[in-house]
Amino acid sequence: MSKYFFVFVAVFLSVSSFSQEERKTQLWNYNKVSVSLSPKTSLEVVEKIHYTTQTNSVDVKFGDLWLTRKCNNWFEYAGGFRMNYVRKNNSWLEERRTMLLTELSKDIKNFDFSLSGRFEYRWFKEANEHLRFRQKLNISFPPVFKWGLNFFTSEESFIKMNSEKTHLARVYAGINTINWRHFEMKVYYSLEKIKSFDYWNTTDIIGMNMNIRL
Repeated sequence: MSKYFFVFVAVFLSVSSFSQEERKTQLWNYNKVSVSLSPKTSLEVVEKIHYTTQTNSVDVKFGDLWLTRKCNNWFEYAGGFRMNYVRKNNSWLEERRTMLLTELSKDIKNFDFSLSGRFEYRWFKEANEHLRFRQKLNISFPPVFKWGLNFFTSEESFIKMNSEKTHLARVYAGINTINWRHFEMKVYYSLEKIKSFDYWNTTDIIGMNMNIRL
C-alpha cells in the first residue's frame, strides 16, 4: 500500500507547485448533517465558512439544504438550495442558488471513482443572474494503514453558461482521517484559480470537512 502514499505525495507536490506568484491563503470549514428519510433518500443540511488569513476575516459563508436520492450503488441525484454571502468591499454580496446534482460512482480495484455534474442557477441582490455548470472528478485511494486512513485527490471546474468559459477551477489533495459509524472527517489542501477579467488569481486553501450521518 505504500506506493499509493507516494502517488498521493506526488499529486500534492504538483498541486502546490502549480503557480509561483504571490497569492492569498484561506481556511475552509465545512460541516454537514445527513438525516436518512428512507433507505435511499436523505436530507442534508450544510454550512461552510471561508476565512482569509491575510485580512483576518471571514469572506464567504453559506448554508445548503439538499434532498438526495440514491438510485443504486453507482448513481444518485439531488436537488438543493443555497443562501450565500460573499464579502465585497467591506459589505456582503447576497446570493441565492438553486442546484441540481447527478453523480456516477465506480469501485475499481479498491479505488473509488466518482464523477458529478451540478447545474446552478444563481441570482444576486446586486449582480447579474446566470446559469453555471460545475463538474467534479474524485479519486479515493485504497486504505494505506490498517486503521483505515486513506488519501483522495479531485479536481473541479465551473463554467458560466452565458460565456461558455471556465472561470473557476480547483484541484485537491486530502486525507480521509476518520470514517467511523456516524462520523466522517477529511482534511485537504486545494489550489484555486479564479478568473478576474483577463487575469487568474490564485488561492491556497487548507480545509476540513466533517459529516454526521443520522
